[in-house]
Amino acid sequence: MLTLENVHTFYGKSHILHGVSVEVGPGEVVGLLGRNGVGKSTTLKTIMGLVRPSQGRVVFEGRDIGGWAPHRLAHLGIAYVPEDRRIFRLLTVYENLRTGLDRGGITEQRKTELLEKVYENFPVLRERRNQAGGTLSGGEQQMLAIARAMMLEPKIILLDEPTEGLMPRMVTQIRHIVDVLHREGVAILLVEQNVPMTLEVSRRVYIMEKGQVRHHAPAEALREDQTMIHQYLGV
Repeated sequence: MLTLENVHTFYGKSHILHGVSVEVGPGEVVGLLGRNGVGKSTTLKTIMGLVRPSQGRVVFEGRDIGGWAPHRLAHLGIAYVPEDRRIFRLLTVYENLRTGLDRGGITEQRKTELLEKVYENFPVLRERRNQAGGTLSGGEQQMLAIARAMMLEPKIILLDEPTEGLMPRMVTQIRHIVDVLHREGVAILLVEQNVPMTLEVSRRVYIMEKGQVRHHAPAEALREDQTMIHQYLGV
């Protein structure tokens, strides 16, 4: 479904990604691990068109999308939940969710169905639906950011550090929603610092260091032998 082939990305004169190659299949959960500052978030931003690759290809469903505008990618079925969530703090929970629903080609009945599905998966959002997004807790804001992405009915979601700074109870809920999305056939490219959770929910895992993919293996193999985890992550 999604392929990065030898991608190089710069911020100004700073060379961040050095020939990154990653693949995500339909409905597959793939983890992207590495220490802070190795290029994981830049990889997602490059896919989402927020940063233009200087070399290499980003291919989605057979189409080269490198450098496309984010709104065009959203129409293709790519959703992005950034590390800082980017919810609309002054809008209510319901209004935040509506930003993903007010698009062409979707009936009022389908909008209602999507909202109800999100409220079933995130009951707290139903309770807070008339509350301003900026007044939610960190975990609730993360739920809202993921729920808003789900409103787009994406084929793949790029999740950047969804559990960062959250209490264990909230981490469990985020893991649950990753499982729900996987069961519904939504592919996920997951950037995380929570190594145990990443190894549990992912089918395959890439490990990055200094802007390059240093290791790629099935998550099960890394759970059984964590030599590479210790080597590259120091955990």
